[in-house]
Amino acid sequence: MIKSAEHFSFTVSNIDTALHFFRDLLGLKASPVMEVEDPDVQRIVGIPQAALRLSIVQVPGGAKIELIEYVKPEGKTIDSRPYNPGTAHVAFLVEDIEKTYRELSAAGIRFVNPPVWAAGNDGSGRWGVCYLRGPDDIIIELVEKQL
Repeated sequence: MIKSAEHFSFTVSNIDTALHFFRDLLGLKASPVMEVEDPDVQRIVGIPQAALRLSIVQVPGGAKIELIEYVKPEGKTIDSRPYNPGTAHVAFLVEDIEKTYRELSAAGIRFVNPPVWAAGNDGSGRWGVCYLRGPDDIIIELVEKQL
């Protein structure tokens, strides 16, 4: 039935702030911002009169993250602590987690924790893992795997 993942999506309060984070700080490529106020899209998202601003962020390896700012209706901030049902995060594999942690910390990104090294949950090697908070408290996990 399912062939692959097409994209993942995060709703953000400000597309420009989100793009600064994903594109400028994390170094990912992003499409230009698209302004969408279309009856088909309104039917797809189930929100009559919805107006969106969106951008597609390309992740190395082929994954895509869709960032959507709802201009109409205006959304409300939710409690995105990781134990709340419906909360999601995205994990990025990095080459050198300690270096990435230092560079992003110096750029002002706030981390939940510095890298923690532990046995991999698949029983192979060691994993360096740390969580950080992106725009709108999106949870980002950085992972380095050592075999």
